[in-house]
Amino acid sequence: MFQDIFVDFKEWVDIYIVYLKEIHPADEWYIGGDEISLCYSQPKSMEERRAIIKDLKEYAPFCTIPFLIDKMDNNFNKVYDAVPERLYVLEDKKFKYVGGPGPFGFIPEELRQFLTKRYKPHLLDLKNNLSIPPSQ
Repeated sequence: MFQDIFVDFKEWVDIYIVYLKEIHPADEWYIGGDEISLCYSQPKSMEERRAIIKDLKEYAPFCTIPFLIDKMDNNFNKVYDAVPERLYVLEDKKFKYVGGPGPFGFIPEELRQFLTKRYKPHLLDLKNNLSIPPSQ
């Protein structure tokens, strides 16, 4: 779903995934148990963080959203309260949209609605003016 938002709005906005620290690392708070939880230890260097990003890109080659990586001091997370996941829209150096903290407040569809209102309001007008025939 997030990839679709990237594709639909990349003409108007720059979208990035910011890799933060591992949320459930094997050496701290392991909860794995499925193939998606690849289970890494907490990275101790930027090189280790870059290696995890490389693995993520191999695991999900359909995701073409560029990655940024928080520094080892985790300053991005400390300043923007981004763990475990969060959506933001910055415009003119100001927050225009701040999504709720994940996992439960991480709602990409809310971001899509915000971006549609901001950059494609004609689509909202179309949607609101459609008449849906009664089901038979």
